[in-house]
Amino acid sequence: MHRSPSVCLLIGEWRANVRVCGHCRVVLCRKGCYVTGADALVQILKAEGVKQVFCFPYTPVMEAMARADLRILLARQERVAGNMADGVSRSTNGRELGTWTVQQSAGSENAFAAIAHSYTDSTPMLFVPGHPGMDKADIPPTFEGVKNYAATTRHAATVRTVDELQQRARMAFTALRTGRPGPVMLEMPVDVCNAEFKGPLDYQPIRPSKAGADSGAVAEAADLLLRSKSTMIWAGQGVLYAEASAELQEVAELLGVPVMTTLQGKSALPETHELAAGVGAYVRTAMVAHYLEVSDTVLAVGTSLSKMSFTPDLPEGKTIIHVTNDPIDLNKSYPTKLPIHADAKLFLQQLADELRRRVGDGREAERRDTSNTIAAIKGNWLSDYEAQFSDEREPINAYRMLRELWSLLDPDTTMITHESGASRDIQSVFYESTLPRSYLGWGQSSQLGFSIGLAMGAKLANPDKTVVNVMGDGAVGYTGLDWETAVRENIPILTVIKHDAIFSGYDRNIPESIAKFGVSSLDGDYAGVAAALGCHAEQVTGIGELRPAFERALRAVNEGQPAVVDVRTAETRELSMAPEARTASQ
Repeated sequence: MHRSPSVCLLIGEWRANVRVCGHCRVVLCRKGCYVTGADALVQILKAEGVKQVFCFPYTPVMEAMARADLRILLARQERVAGNMADGVSRSTNGRELGTWTVQQSAGSENAFAAIAHSYTDSTPMLFVPGHPGMDKADIPPTFEGVKNYAATTRHAATVRTVDELQQRARMAFTALRTGRPGPVMLEMPVDVCNAEFKGPLDYQPIRPSKAGADSGAVAEAADLLLRSKSTMIWAGQGVLYAEASAELQEVAELLGVPVMTTLQGKSALPETHELAAGVGAYVRTAMVAHYLEVSDTVLAVGTSLSKMSFTPDLPEGKTIIHVTNDPIDLNKSYPTKLPIHADAKLFLQQLADELRRRVGDGREAERRDTSNTIAAIKGNWLSDYEAQFSDEREPINAYRMLRELWSLLDPDTTMITHESGASRDIQSVFYESTLPRSYLGWGQSSQLGFSIGLAMGAKLANPDKTVVNVMGDGAVGYTGLDWETAVRENIPILTVIKHDAIFSGYDRNIPESIAKFGVSSLDGDYAGVAAALGCHAEQVTGIGELRPAFERALRAVNEGQPAVVDVRTAETRELSMAPEARTASQ
């Protein structure tokens, strides 16, 4: 029997101080070459299309990744590594699964924020932490990842022996590719990673499993929608993950009804479309405010309909048709006339087919009326905010800052995202996205600092896009040092800072704390920090400096250098919370 003290690789080459094995030309050498559990895991990851892995070192799988030329990217903290993985998955609708690894114990403990964020936002990503070893399992003070993460993962398992690796991987990727998205944890003990994998490795990539709707439910949905006097479509991020934007648009056009997207579902329908009512979230467009009130029927697709801070409430008395790939959400927040457990794309295809049989090319009169109503309300709403966008005063108005930025971006070739706070609450309703994922909305969890890692992951997965994150200065303190990650790993993103040195609006909630202890104010030279880390960086204080600074920053990004523009702004006090809807006659 041939046996070597080193590792047999997929390409059959030995590295560094080891020799070529004449037998090994496949994943496993059936003649007995030494392959570890970590090596086998890496081959599974590559088979599943994983292109890179984000990390904070060191972890028991990293050397196997390096041997197999699977790119490893180092973040400055575990949380940002997880945020980058989230950005890969979110920006590609899960076609490419973001994967990250951290060391056992302290690394797993520090990773919690990133996992919790992806759990609340329902983002599929694979988390591969280490474990001290099975001989230490369930012995205090060992940090047991599976037990501690059970409530914040869609699926979590420890690979207890090398023989069960393939089974555990199949289960993990099935959870990642089927049903409601969410983070999945595959904990790898040190001894399992180092153990000999005797094979055979006959792993096959997991195919997604999707379910359509019952034909009777589709017919009933069509009945309800065509009888309705005023219907609104409520589209969530499930439409994006199902890559069902074309089907969503077709159904809206056949019915002639408006489409509201959630914050996370923003960009599911081009917001330049005549039936686009825009985003409903903590803030909302005037069009959304109008249709939330006047609609009698709501077709909710690809959404949980959860009652959360960043989701509008549905007034009582609506007829609700709720379509989701997770049955736990059906009837959870609202009594539902027609609950449907189905994939968003398959359902919308079925519904479009049913509607075409009944209305042919669509209801032209309804579409024209809806289009006119949206245009009238939108015109009045934008007029109400024009003074904000054209404000010449200094410190610079954040609305004015964003108008200058947006005017230099091509929505078709840009991915832009927000941060918690005013950068979210202005952009989510006023920025017009044109293509799916041209805007990366997030926020059931509103952790400050998320946007930097998100933007880096999105850029890696979409290198042809200009990727921009707009963040407040409060968020910089959490993850700003990871601008160095963008520089070191050659990830040219543009960060724009809304720098008002205050937590805007917090005086409404904690006035005495602020008056006595100043707990809403913080400041710093963020452009100076970014420049020291290797970014193209500028600070802007005057209106006349805005456009030239953005132009130079975008030029730097196009040339491969991350850029930061730190804009001194006034505090933002006015948001589009629940504006009064107006009609053309008013």
